[in-house]
Amino acid sequence: MNDADLPDQEIEPELASWILAVTGGRAVRSERRQGGASRAGYAIDVEHADGAVEQLWLRLDTGYGPQSSTLYTVRREGAVYGALRDSPVRVARLRAIHPTRDAFLAERLVGRNWFAEIHDPAEQVSTARAFMQQLAALHAIDVHELSLPELGSPTRVSEHVREELAIWEQQYVEGDVVEPVIALAFCWLAENLPDDGDWPVVLVQGDTGPGNFMYAGGDVVAVMDWEMAHWGDLHDDFGWLCVRDVQERFTALPDRIADYESFGGRHVDLDRLRYFRVLAQLRCAVGTRRGLLARDSRGEIANHLIYSTLHLRLLGDALAEAMGLAAFDLDGYLANASDIDTDTSWLFDVALADLRDVVVPALPKGFAQQRAKGLARLVKFLQSTDRFGAVNAAEEQGDLSDLLATEVDDLMNARRELCARLQAGTIGHRAVAEYCQRQGARTTHLARDAMGALATRRYAPID
Repeated sequence: MNDADLPDQEIEPELASWILAVTGGRAVRSERRQGGASRAGYAIDVEHADGAVEQLWLRLDTGYGPQSSTLYTVRREGAVYGALRDSPVRVARLRAIHPTRDAFLAERLVGRNWFAEIHDPAEQVSTARAFMQQLAALHAIDVHELSLPELGSPTRVSEHVREELAIWEQQYVEGDVVEPVIALAFCWLAENLPDDGDWPVVLVQGDTGPGNFMYAGGDVVAVMDWEMAHWGDLHDDFGWLCVRDVQERFTALPDRIADYESFGGRHVDLDRLRYFRVLAQLRCAVGTRRGLLARDSRGEIANHLIYSTLHLRLLGDALAEAMGLAAFDLDGYLANASDIDTDTSWLFDVALADLRDVVVPALPKGFAQQRAKGLARLVKFLQSTDRFGAVNAAEEQGDLSDLLATEVDDLMNARRELCARLQAGTIGHRAVAEYCQRQGARTTHLARDAMGALATRRYAPID
């Protein structure tokens, strides 16, 4: 990694010149505020000739990460900000979209985005209700009045769902490594596509919920992060809300659904929501897995590992519930899982102690310390793989032998065969879903120490 990759560096001179050109300023100062993912964000201060300072936000693609070089570009996201400028939805005012770089410039607002930082229950509810009002306002917009050629033309809900499935399936196959729970999800979603009925096409934010809006004083300052925006079904956003709620609890979801309906949103069909929860969870699973398979050390590999494990397990849970299967006893499995020490286990303990007691305290707060903590999570995962990997592999081998009715001696080949049978329609979905739930528990067992509280997180009730 070179200096230009570090998150505390200023923007490139070419970007600074562009900012001065579009704002008419005479000087620009920048500070990177986030890093390690596909998108970078910079706080920009532009000084004008009269001495006034304009506070802006620059968002650009770093060129690496799960959604770099995909349909979901930053310039596409900037177009959504522009289209919503005069709408009831609160968004930052778009200043400019770069003509060639994958970047846009918008006003910089003041607020917090981590919902978990709200500790007062009354403020939590007030903030969550305010967000549901924004979501209802978004879905009430007549999509034919929005100028968004970047998203294509709005047609029918089912057609847009098929478009999303095709987009994400292409991202999945580009990884060239099969994953049965993802293969099952694509098959099940295609075969169980909901009817259009009288459901309107809406602008879906995508990846909506806690963490992707700014708040202050119990109210919403702005809805942010529109990179996944697309035409679709209103339940698509509710599917995302369920997924993000696992990471940051968003108060009682049935109450928030009732809020949405009371604010003028349509009735929420819970069975339809369960379908779109599978779709949202599938996209998370594909995205985080894509980041992991890229093997790019500039990205946050530990985060990709943790969230890939979480999202693959949750995808199995979402499919099982949508199919009417009983929930898997994850807590019971983890409580009774093998506890093995190997001859090398102590070496990992030494490495973790050094990172915790020597390396991390010696580093200044910031990027290097963040990376050292990520390294500790990777060491924890490697230690668990050293201790439990062989046992878990043997368990999966037995599961696949039973499922495929043949002796399995190569796990990767067996997974490929399972996915091929799913594609051909020669194996039952329910049996595969049960295997996927057990496999999700096994991978969680390996990553449990690295995942912390996320290891046992489940979906919150929706009814």
